[in-house]
Amino acid sequence: MFSLSEKEVNTGRQKELDLVKGFLMIMIVFIHSFQTLGSLDAATSKVYQIMFALFMPTGACLFLFTMGFGSGFTRHSEPKDMVKNGVKLLFYQGLSNLCVGAVMTVSYYIRNAVTGEVPGSREVYEANLYSMLTFVNIFFIAGMCYLVLALYKKLNVKLGGYIISVIIVGIVSPFAGQLVSDNQVLNWILDMTFGGKGETSFCFFPYLSYVFLGYVFGKVIRTVPENEKGSFYKRSGTICGIIAAIWLAGCIVSHPGVEEFFEYMLMQYRIPGLVKVIGSYCSIMLVFAVSFWITPFVEKWKFGYNKLCYYSRHISKMYAVHIGVYFLIGGFSAFYEFSVAGCLLLSVAVLIATDLIVEAYVIMENKIKNGKKNR
Repeated sequence: MFSLSEKEVNTGRQKELDLVKGFLMIMIVFIHSFQTLGSLDAATSKVYQIMFALFMPTGACLFLFTMGFGSGFTRHSEPKDMVKNGVKLLFYQGLSNLCVGAVMTVSYYIRNAVTGEVPGSREVYEANLYSMLTFVNIFFIAGMCYLVLALYKKLNVKLGGYIISVIIVGIVSPFAGQLVSDNQVLNWILDMTFGGKGETSFCFFPYLSYVFLGYVFGKVIRTVPENEKGSFYKRSGTICGIIAAIWLAGCIVSHPGVEEFFEYMLMQYRIPGLVKVIGSYCSIMLVFAVSFWITPFVEKWKFGYNKLCYYSRHISKMYAVHIGVYFLIGGFSAFYEFSVAGCLLLSVAVLIATDLIVEAYVIMENKIKNGKKNR
């Protein structure tokens, strides 16, 4: 048995969260390899479809869940803190787009200057450049969600209000996703918000459900005494694991075959309905429980454990940098389309390159901060 304390007694760093976020970052790198560099055969291969479909019950929604978790768990959760974080992430979205576009452009023109222009590559370059400059991803969603959380915090919404909001968003999202407009600008805004147009990678409104659930979980876990977390995860993990298994089994039965299952998960990935929200939430809770139980064993592998914790602490930097590395490769290769094997090998190379770039950045950042303190 476990009991919830009336006071917040569990306020330290949650190791299971670090493992989950660290592994999440690795999987994101692998999936994005197929999406940015893969040929049509690679992008429609069973390897990619299975990887994507099995990862999507958690995937991006886990990223937003942990963001909400952090908002409910951190001491810096006042409305002004959340607004600051939200605006910062929206700025990072624009900055990321410009940097990736610049990296791709420079590498592409260097390639052309050295070897000459590859026939047909300019059309692909221009399409990718437009896509990058108008692209919105996890930074945009997280930024908008922080602003919504700030409003909820300002209005002093109780935890029950967050749960009700989860249900409302889950029910409304599939219908709101049908909103489109003949006006190009308005249509882009609707797409970023509800996902109707289908061109942006993410739309923020449907993902509010995961942020709200993460916030509630963050508040709850603070009241679970550290010595009772095992019992908490045993019960919650078992119940949620059964529900997640039933949901996944239902998805597989109603969408038999790898391709059908992939297409369904792809659709639910962008605009999750209430059933997908519940299924993903239960999958996430199962993942958290498993992570809690295996943490003592993973800690024995110092290198792997430290890397996962490092990726967790710097997940925003890792996310931003790895996209630029992929498009750097795209520019230098004149957007050559890689096979399944090529995508898998490049995933490892990009993960290593991203790790090194982020480490160099963190070292420089710390030196600058220490230099200012010593003045």
